[in-house]
Amino acid sequence: MPPKQLSFLPKLSVTAHREHGGSIRAGKRKTARAIDPKCPMHIVLRSSIARGPLSMLHPKNRDHVDRRTYQIAARHGVRIYRYSNVGNHVHLLIKMPTRIAFQRFLRELAGVIATLVTGAIKGSPRKFWDGLAYTRIVTWGRDLKNIEQYFIKNIFEAAGLFTRKAKSAGLRVIPLVGWS
Repeated sequence: MPPKQLSFLPKLSVTAHREHGGSIRAGKRKTARAIDPKCPMHIVLRSSIARGPLSMLHPKNRDHVDRRTYQIAARHGVRIYRYSNVGNHVHLLIKMPTRIAFQRFLRELAGVIATLVTGAIKGSPRKFWDGLAYTRIVTWGRDLKNIEQYFIKNIFEAAGLFTRKAKSAGLRVIPLVGWS
């Protein structure tokens, strides 16, 4: 068997793009969503009409949205590390077992939240989400710590608190437990 040809060109990374959806590629060619089952993923589902009684933080919606999010994750084997319901958008930091499980989770979650909040029935023409769900693969280390800070900031903003006041009050971010 002849020896393998050595390449002196730099290797191209298959995971060159680590984010997808939102306004990242609006009006551009479609590409596959980057997924890495070994790394956590940050997901944002945004709705500009989710205000007032249609807000996901409205008293009649909040508990239903939160409970169903965890139920759907458990059904598809998705592990939720962080979750933040901000009213007009939802942030999730998850780890999924496979691409198929992730696709099923995201499809069901988007449909169920839209149905719960609007009270719509299947097949109604009302649009709830602004666009595709934004996803980004989070790398370990500094990137993970930054996303934790971002989740804490969103939780304070959802509660109507300013993050500067929270930091000056001595509040700290609790590190994640149970990463595998």
